[in-house]
Amino acid sequence: MLRHLIIKEIQEIVTNARSLFVMLICVVLIPLGLYVSTKEYEQAKTAYIDAERMYIEGNKDNRGMQFIAEGYIPPSPLSIFSSGLSGYLPNKISTNSQGVWQAINDHGINNPIALLFGKIDFYFIVTFILSLLAFIFTFNSITGEKESGTLRLIAANPVHRWKIIFAKIVGNYTVFLVSFFAGIISGLVLLTLTTNVPILSTSYLLPFVMILIISLMFLFILFNLGILLSIKTKNSGASITASLLLWVLIAVIIPKISPMIAQIVYPIETEEVVNKKKTMKREEIQEEYDKERGALLSAIMKENGLNAETFNIFSSWDDPAFTTSRNKYDKKISDIKNKYEIRKVEEIEKIERNYNSKKHVQQNIAKNISRISPVSSFTFLINDITHTGLGELKNIETNGNQFRQYTESEYYSRIRTDYKEYRVGGMISNGYFGDISKLGLEVPRLQNYIYPSLVDSLVNNWTDILLLCFYSLLFFIVSVFQFIKYDVR
Repeated sequence: MLRHLIIKEIQEIVTNARSLFVMLICVVLIPLGLYVSTKEYEQAKTAYIDAERMYIEGNKDNRGMQFIAEGYIPPSPLSIFSSGLSGYLPNKISTNSQGVWQAINDHGINNPIALLFGKIDFYFIVTFILSLLAFIFTFNSITGEKESGTLRLIAANPVHRWKIIFAKIVGNYTVFLVSFFAGIISGLVLLTLTTNVPILSTSYLLPFVMILIISLMFLFILFNLGILLSIKTKNSGASITASLLLWVLIAVIIPKISPMIAQIVYPIETEEVVNKKKTMKREEIQEEYDKERGALLSAIMKENGLNAETFNIFSSWDDPAFTTSRNKYDKKISDIKNKYEIRKVEEIEKIERNYNSKKHVQQNIAKNISRISPVSSFTFLINDITHTGLGELKNIETNGNQFRQYTESEYYSRIRTDYKEYRVGGMISNGYFGDISKLGLEVPRLQNYIYPSLVDSLVNNWTDILLLCFYSLLFFIVSVFQFIKYDVR
């Protein structure tokens, strides 16, 4: 009996104009969204290669402690499925001889209209278009048959209520998925034939399969919500109104209002203020270091019969007494410099830890509030899998610290051995006292930017996976139980 009910449901849905509309939307928008996103990725990858090449070529002869090393972040290959925060995320990491690194976004805006209206990628299509179509697909599943009298006839037969509602859920969902997978297959064929992206390779296919599984779970939640509303409302008009209001609530209002609530509940300083604090702390420590090293050199010069206040460092550089003073100073300054460098790193890390801790608390408040909506859990999951979500900010920080350590050990530390700076009175002399060409230095670059694995992305978002599973079961069970006691008259 159950099989006959499902077949009947599918036959009725297929003959409905809504199923044809959903099919057209899927086979047109999904391939188009995948194609456009892939072309944007190819352009971004070309721009990344060109930028890194110009950086290396332009700095072959640029050597010294003042050189600022740059590491370019490659675009995420999986961004073809969701652009997420791609326009916001940094695409370059810079670091200097003082160990100060920062992530920079210099993407630029080629088409402000695209930024204004947003991009239609796979994530957008599922989250906003297909989710709305799921409600439209199911809004009169129960109320429509009740109004036509069909539901009363079916319920009059010796068939369990749970089989009727189960058949409606399976029938609607199956027809919808046929259109969905028709769009997916069309998109994969289009990408295979027209782009250079190896979409059928393991590196793309495994994450995409996981994205599809999560998308199917998300759409199943919305289908059950749509049918539940159809059960709880009196007629089709009330059902479609309730469906649209609920869609606006879970797809727009809750995700957008949650960060605002978090900022009110737990306000923190802006990143600009924190950066100014770090700059002030660096300058404060540097000033103390300048005073101590100036006093050290003055004391050594005094021992050798020189007055640092009246000594002209430029005209009397080769004075034997000053040469002796410099040699003594070079032996002693290393420990002092290391002391201040360590202090500078510790103080800056302390400011960053304090700020990151507060920012993490605020983000968690916003995420937990937004998770009232399954749209938010779906968003966090998909964008972290494609490396265009909040998790990528932490990943950039990890790679940035690794790049800073690499440039220090392989570049700046080798120059620093023969780099000297002397502060005598109000005059400063600095430079590289050696043959820098003999060091065999290469322009430092970010050679291996590591994106999190699929497993890591899923583990880091286990909360959202559990929530999607919970919402799927919850709304399915509630729909079944609500229909069991539903008045079909």
